[in-house]
Amino acid sequence: MLSCLDEAINNVTLALKTYGFYNNSIIIYSSDNGGQPTAGGSNWPLRGSKGTYWEGGIRAVGFVHSPLLKNKGTVCKELVHITDWYPTLISLAEGQIDEDIQLDGYDVWETISEGLRSPRIDILHNIDPIYTKAKNGSWAAGYGIWNTAIQSAIRVQHWKLLTGNPGYSDWVPPQSFSNLGPNRWHNERITLSTGKSVWLFNITADPYERVDLSNRYPGVVRQLLRRLSQFNKTAVPVRYPPKDPKSNPRLNGGVWGPWYKEEKMKQKLRKNKTEKKQKKSKTKKKQQKAGSFTNCRLGVPRG
Repeated sequence: MLSCLDEAINNVTLALKTYGFYNNSIIIYSSDNGGQPTAGGSNWPLRGSKGTYWEGGIRAVGFVHSPLLKNKGTVCKELVHITDWYPTLISLAEGQIDEDIQLDGYDVWETISEGLRSPRIDILHNIDPIYTKAKNGSWAAGYGIWNTAIQSAIRVQHWKLLTGNPGYSDWVPPQSFSNLGPNRWHNERITLSTGKSVWLFNITADPYERVDLSNRYPGVVRQLLRRLSQFNKTAVPVRYPPKDPKSNPRLNGGVWGPWYKEEKMKQKLRKNKTEKKQKKSKTKKKQQKAGSFTNCRLGVPRG
């Protein structure tokens, strides 16, 4: 897969140079999450794996290649989130973003290109209100600010706070996999302390999350819990659409891809619209028929 990716990027780069677009182009490679050790990935020396809130699950690698970069061959260690790409690219393309739109992202081009400080000071990694609650979490453990049974993680400058059940938390070094399975892997296992549902780390000084500082700095814990609570007030309700059997790859050429058939949906909408018109027409006729009786003058016998 990586060989194909390399070849594809090479083809795109050559095409940009051939057609004279290279000098005004920016090539961005951005991953979405950490690797999965059970499937050959490695996050060493970071802790955890894909699907967890440890650094091994959420810290992603990436690079930017462009003649437009002022400082080339440098490493950026500032806070950058995936939502920052949108305003950054819009700005580079000299586009306009409506001031009324409250984006989560920032323009970080000067951070990447010139090494300036990032305008971002925090990252909400996630708040998952429906994930399995930590049995030992509580409002009391969150100082009455936050229910620490809820799985969440937030980064504010150097500090990172995790609550609830952060997920698989081992450190898994690179290794040769055998047919003996994960029981024979060499990894550093850790048992989470009983009753624990809050962790605090200084990620700048301890990117491997080995020293929990939650008991040493309760004031920082409270500060980050309040920030979590503020973010949560703007959250929208979780909604999972029902499963659609038509999404099965077997029905779509053996691949995961768009399965929504727009034409069929249009036909369905037209059908529904026609049915509504017919129903409305029938209702109107009934009302007219009923109205013909109410408008009749009944004969009253005279005597």
